[in-house]
Amino acid sequence: MKIFADTANLKDLKELISWGIVDGCTTNPSIVAKEKGVDFKTRMKEIIDLVDGPVSIEVTTNDLHEMITESKKYAAWGDNVNVKIPMGITGLKAVNILNKNDIKTNVTACMSTKQAVLAAKAGATFVSLFWARMEDMGYNSELIVGETAEIFERHNIKSEIILGSFRQVSHINRAMLSGAHILTIPTPILKKLPWNPRTKSTIDEFLKSWEEFNKN
Repeated sequence: MKIFADTANLKDLKELISWGIVDGCTTNPSIVAKEKGVDFKTRMKEIIDLVDGPVSIEVTTNDLHEMITESKKYAAWGDNVNVKIPMGITGLKAVNILNKNDIKTNVTACMSTKQAVLAAKAGATFVSLFWARMEDMGYNSELIVGETAEIFERHNIKSEIILGSFRQVSHINRAMLSGAHILTIPTPILKKLPWNPRTKSTIDEFLKSWEEFNKN
């Protein structure tokens, strides 16, 4: 299983990479919009150069021709770029065209197994399922991801499943067991994962014992 950082913040990304856990990075227009005052192209290229793995950059249009034009522009920024394309009929058409042009894609905002399978059939490199947003609609996220993973394995589908849209730490354990190939996790949640109160108290106990030992 791989972990991607779901961020466009360079400082956060550098910190997370220093932990040795980051296999890639995902962005979207909402994430980029949080980075006030930055030049979009400059920031994306900084991330592309920094990350040793796939970097997702999302198109900002629902028009097919504009999707293709935008995707080609982003793909030219780096070999590790995969272009995020919104799920839908137009998105599937775009992925089909881009796949034939050897442009890697990440079909985003999939909320069902059916959508994920169609995206993979169209030629998506990655398909992104949204954990919390599926649960918002009353869907069983674990069931959807598990079924998708089973279908991909059974039919030897090469697309990788990215699971995102996490809002709390408790989602992560369940997501790790779901069958997704990749979890893309926001910085605030990633920074909470190493911490456990019992771990801290145990380490403090060891250090206190060592201090007492050195007093003798």
